[in-house]
Amino acid sequence: MLSSKSLGILLAGLLTITLFTSCSENTSAFRIDYSLAEALLFDTTGVERRVTDSGLIIYEIEPGNGLLEVVARDNILLYYTIRFQPNDDIIESSYANNSTFPLQFNGVAAASSRVGGGFVEGVIGMKEGGKRVLVVPPSESVYSDTVIVDLELDAILF
Repeated sequence: MLSSKSLGILLAGLLTITLFTSCSENTSAFRIDYSLAEALLFDTTGVERRVTDSGLIIYEIEPGNGLLEVVARDNILLYYTIRFQPNDDIIESSYANNSTFPLQFNGVAAASSRVGGGFVEGVIGMKEGGKRVLVVPPSESVYSDTVIVDLELDAILF
């Protein structure tokens, strides 16, 4: 009969072996799947761009509908994907791991500490159903490189 100490060592060894044999370069328990996000990126070909004073570039893919526009204090539901330019490596997305739920931002202005002022500036003025692509310079982002942000506003919650 095994002692409790021997049983603990045996279980720890089995767990270690299981972790090492189940993790390979292609299948990591911590790898995030962005395949749905990649499939839903917006095409800006032929879309007129607007450049703000801060250097933010905004492509209005679809204007959205409704009477209300996002203001800094609003809570919103938003689908988004953030990627580095020029290689399009995805950094973050509401579609991660095939999620089809928008992310809630409580107080749009508060998001600047998390994603940068360019993101906030690009969301302000959107209407529900609106789609935009932002090209955010490093000076308006929390990232050290220019990022591209694909946005779709699902709802303004106030």
